[in-house]
This record gives sequence, structure tokens and C-alpha cells, in this order.
Amino acid sequence: MLIKSFEIFKKNLDYLNFFLIYGENFGLRQDILKSLLKVKEKKNEKYKQFEFEEEEIIKNQNNFFNLIFSGSLFDKKKVIFINRTTDKLFNLISEILKKDIKDILIFLKAESLEKKSKIRNLFEKDEKLVCIACYQDNNFNLIKIIEDEIKQTKIKLSRETINLLVERANGDRNNLRNEMKKLKSFAFNKQEISYEQVKKLTNMAGSHQNDYIVNLCLNGDKKNLNKKLRENNFLFEDFFILLKIFSKKIHRLLEIKILNYSEKNIDQIFNQIKPPIFWKEKEDVKKQIKLWNEKKLNLIIYKINEIELICKKNHELATNIMLDFLLTVCNEVNNYS
Repeated sequence: MLIKSFEIFKKNLDYLNFFLIYGENFGLRQDILKSLLKVKEKKNEKYKQFEFEEEEIIKNQNNFFNLIFSGSLFDKKKVIFINRTTDKLFNLISEILKKDIKDILIFLKAESLEKKSKIRNLFEKDEKLVCIACYQDNNFNLIKIIEDEIKQTKIKLSRETINLLVERANGDRNNLRNEMKKLKSFAFNKQEISYEQVKKLTNMAGSHQNDYIVNLCLNGDKKNLNKKLRENNFLFEDFFILLKIFSKKIHRLLEIKILNYSEKNIDQIFNQIKPPIFWKEKEDVKKQIKLWNEKKLNLIIYKINEIELICKKNHELATNIMLDFLLTVCNEVNNYS
């Protein structure tokens, strides 16, 4: 059955033990998992926890079945978390559902799942299963989280500062909470934090904004790239996250280029790509396919490996090296497109 994220406490879920929690809002997914587990443990019956990646289960299905169907004298109740779930698990989950499973909770966690996803449809339509979509937080929810946090610490923030934090959270409460932790540490024995201090202390919103920065580079959008680079307060570790995202996107573009030789319909190619391309990004990818050729993409991969080594050896120069790389890639699009 399909349940909205704010309805989980309004429904009686005591008799259910299969949950699919998906969506781009990582923070909301984590909150829901904690809440559901807390409800299940309200009778002081603790669950022994197990966590798997989807690929682990696919490679060792017998071990997974044994974990579910074999009893234990010591661990009567089990909770199993499965990360990065896709339709690859559809048959296996369907097989498990044929059995009478007791004293086991199974939480399937996924990023975005399209409407035609088999596993999403299975959980939405079956009344014995729970499907919860975690879309981006709206501004009202994020402001409520900020207000709750500053009530506890008695920090004073202006309305302008709160709006800045909401903007940088990018619709994900997990990003917001990370930034609030920084502010609380900074605000030790302070009653008020200024807008300028918050602007310098906080980063843009995690992986979503890193993704956005890489897409700006590959789109050749120099104006917005410069704006985002000025706004962000980069940490040394952020550069390696950016490089990892860059590498993944370049390899994906190369894969699409190769598939494009035999299949001319781009939308058909998108259906073949794993992991799937989120709908919000499809227009960017289509643009990048036109802007970049294979030779240029391979040169960027070589450059990424080189930049990573240089940054590791020269921590103090990492910021300049990385920013120069991003701007060079962006300029390269405009130079040859």
C-alpha cells in the first residue's frame, strides 16, 4: 500500500513487516526508518540488525534465504536493511512473500524509482506491503526543523539567515541538520549569529549541489558556475566527492555515446542505463551528449585522475587546482561547441 511520509503514525502498521522507502530525500528516509523501528520496538523487544547492499544479496541468495528462514535461539527478532534497491530484487522479494514471515522486518531503501518500476508497483498495490515515497522537503518543513533546533540552543537567527539555510538545504533535512551542527558548534556561548557568518560557515547542500556544479561544468554554463563557486565554502574532502561525481557522469556519457551507435532513440538508451537517470537530469544529459565527443570525454577522465593525485600531494593548493579544473572544463565546452 502507498503511504505518505506524514501518515506513518496515523496507520496501524504493527502487523506489517515489508517496507519500501524510496526517494531523493535521504534525511527524510532516515527519519522514517528510525520512527518505524522505534514503533516496532515499543514493547521492549529488540531486533538484531543486518544491513546489505543489493549486489551482496544477488550474489549470495542462499545465504540471504537462510538468514530469513532459519530460526535462532538467541536472536528471535531480526531487522534487515537493503541499500540501493532496484528491480533486480523483484523476483527474490516475490519469492520471499510466498512464505509466512514472522519476527523479521525488511526495509528496502532506494533512490529514485520510476513509475514503471516493478518493485515500486508491487509495494504500492499489495495491502500487505508498505511503500513510502520521500520527496524533497518543502520550505515549511525545513523552517520548522530550524526553529526546533534554535529553540533548544537559544541561538538567534534573522529571517534572512533562516531563508539562506533553507535554500542551501536543497530540499533535504539531512543537509540542513549537518549545517545546523556546524552553527551550534560555532555558536558556543554566543547568542546571535549574523547572516555573513552563516554564509561563510555553511556549504551548499551536499551531493545534490555537487551534482549541480558538475552539470554546470558539462553544460558550459560559466555564469551560474562562477556564482555557485563563490557561494560555496569548500572543504578539502569536497573536492574528491566532486571528482567522483565527475568521473561517474563522464563514464555514463561515454556509455550513452557507444549505445547511440546502434540505438538512435535517446529515450530508449536512457531506459537501458543502470543506475537509471533521474527524470530531473535527463535534459542536462541530452544536452551534454550533443556538446561532448568521445575524445574530449576521455581526456577529462585522464585529467580527473591527474588532478586527484596532485590534490592529495598538495593540500594547500587543492582549492586553486580544483577550481581551475572546473572552470577549464566549462570553458572547453564553449571553445569547441
